[in-house]
Amino acid sequence: MKYLYIENGQGFFSVSGLETDKQTIDKIRKEDLLSLLNLIVYESSENGFEMDSYDEESLKNPAHKIIYKNIYDKFDALIKKRVQFKDETCDLYRSAIEKYSVELDKE
Repeated sequence: MKYLYIENGQGFFSVSGLETDKQTIDKIRKEDLLSLLNLIVYESSENGFEMDSYDEESLKNPAHKIIYKNIYDKFDALIKKRVQFKDETCDLYRSAIEKYSVELDKE
């Protein structure tokens, strides 16, 4: 599903991935960013997290250019490192999970 769009010279985002639910990128809130980040990290790869590539010529609004470029760059980097990020997260909590799993098994 596509979550970041460029249409008619403006940048848009959609937390649901539905084009009917899209809003202009300058209205994005912290909660929206967190929802999108969760989708990048946890959504299955077959559906994928799609974004229109940043193209300075396609965006006419200067504020949209800045916001879209920054969000696109960060999300693109996270997508590329998603597997590494998930592995590091699992490793970080692996000892705690194993410790408490053993304790629960004893009870």
